[in-house]
Amino acid sequence: MSGDMISISIPPFPDFIEGNYKIMRKGQSHVERKNLGFFDLIAVKKGTLFLAEGEKQYEVKENEMFILLPDRHHYSWKPCQEDTGFYWLHFYTTAQWKQGPKASRFVSKLPISGQHYHQCSYTLHLQKYSTIKEPELLFELFQNILDSTAGEHDIWKTEELFLRFLKTIENAGIHKDRLTLLAEQIQIYLENNLEHPITNQILEQQFHLHRNYLAKAMKETFGKTPLEVLVEIRLEYAKQYLLRTDYDIRKISRLVGFGSEIYFSNCFKKHMEISPKNYRKKYEKNTLV
Repeated sequence: MSGDMISISIPPFPDFIEGNYKIMRKGQSHVERKNLGFFDLIAVKKGTLFLAEGEKQYEVKENEMFILLPDRHHYSWKPCQEDTGFYWLHFYTTAQWKQGPKASRFVSKLPISGQHYHQCSYTLHLQKYSTIKEPELLFELFQNILDSTAGEHDIWKTEELFLRFLKTIENAGIHKDRLTLLAEQIQIYLENNLEHPITNQILEQQFHLHRNYLAKAMKETFGKTPLEVLVEIRLEYAKQYLLRTDYDIRKISRLVGFGSEIYFSNCFKKHMEISPKNYRKKYEKNTLV
């Protein structure tokens, strides 16, 4: 089974486009497409689908879920060997996304200042190929989304159900190992507290686990320790402040949690190979005001 993870930046949130339940008879094949433009999420209720994406071939079996990417070539590499029933839905996003062997982290490119009540930046993590842990619940959620589009269509209800569905498959509806779940919880904590001092000791107290175990979870999921990810988050937010606001360097360093302007500038230059001031000058002509 593929261990790839699909990471999607939020906001903006992905949108449900269309979906259905389909039964393919023995000998039938899934439709062939190129560059569909939407993510195609498939959950098999009965039987097996033989799907290919590019050169990779997959067998998606009963109570398994699979996500095809919007910019790839999809086709069946073998007809169904038995009657196969599956749910499918297409969803769309204009945000950054990436598929890889490890989860990726994004900071939303929308101009979120952080100075007011605001929508937090978040990265949605969906396993490309997964076992459905609670099939009855997941298939019910699927059907509820489809049913909400019938009759007097309430688009708000459909989107509410779809976002609930995404939350379920990210957190509970699919099998995730314990380290991945822990790493994602640490990521959320870091995102929500980047302006505060954070140390390994503080993380130990927050999660009631030894720092070595926390580091193991983050390294296996994101390839970095918690404090390395924290610096990455702070610098991503700093870049947004530099490009989207006229705040001075001292204020930005404080907003993103660096102890001093000098430390912030040195850290920024070390990672970006350019000073904060010159970074702003370099990109300010291409920045929205």
